[in-house]
Amino acid sequence: MVSIPMTSQSFEPRDIVVPASTANLGPAFDTLSVAVRLYLRVRLVELLPASPGLFETEFVDGPFTGENRIETAFRLARTRVGIAVPGVRIQVQSDIPKRAGLGSSAAATVAGLRLYEALTAARPIPEVLALATEVEGHPDNAAAALLGGIATSCQQDDGGVIACAWRWPSSIRFVVATPDVPLDTAHARRVLPESIGLRDAVFNLQRVVLLVRALETGNYGGLREAMRDRWHQPFRAPLVPALSEALALEHPALLGVCLSGAGPSILALAEDRESEVAALLGGLYDRLGVPHTIRVLEAHQPGEVI
Repeated sequence: MVSIPMTSQSFEPRDIVVPASTANLGPAFDTLSVAVRLYLRVRLVELLPASPGLFETEFVDGPFTGENRIETAFRLARTRVGIAVPGVRIQVQSDIPKRAGLGSSAAATVAGLRLYEALTAARPIPEVLALATEVEGHPDNAAAALLGGIATSCQQDDGGVIACAWRWPSSIRFVVATPDVPLDTAHARRVLPESIGLRDAVFNLQRVVLLVRALETGNYGGLREAMRDRWHQPFRAPLVPALSEALALEHPALLGVCLSGAGPSILALAEDRESEVAALLGGLYDRLGVPHTIRVLEAHQPGEVI
């Protein structure tokens, strides 16, 4: 990565693009995630050498409330790495819905770290992922946002993170239904139990291995069973409109259903006839009278450049 000089002379705006992600995939709680083709775009529009501590953000989509994770991650990287950088002025535009279970926070965190890299030098992926995990609290969405495709991540006792990614099957698309009821991730975590019984632990472990193998071999007949979960979805169902009903759906075009991340988006897998799956999910919300958005998405694959 080319370092940007510590002067604003002859500076040309630069763009950082980070994909959204869906995590958990049913039984793979805090373990698997997939990058999808919704994007956060950060444009570095101006360097401010005279104001090295300044971080100015213009949100193109309108007023923003809550923590600016782009700035949080940028400042953390500057503290941990220790290389001085000028102040910056950025513009932010995002297709990723906030508090929807599609990795908006992780995308912002990764964008902030990539922004710092743009001003200094590229850092090793494990270092970037460890910083993202420090901000996010867990690495799964950040791993997919950084690496693309389907990613698995493992937190080590010393705080380090091991992650790897591979291509998501290009024939399988994501039908994502997002009800207009934003759900705070912290609240969705508070409803989870402190411990899991042995039978439920084995139940999920069996299915996450089956899930990975089914995706690897193209034998999708077992995906519906492989996406069943006892660790988080039963406890989050009261917070997510239509989740229980969606998990019970049966249709020839439906490969599997799960909560996307902590919700409230619900994700369905389909190899074709996505419109029929979208109608199924939309019908659930129509009957409940819940406003919603349906998106049909493809994976953002490893190495894909936007």
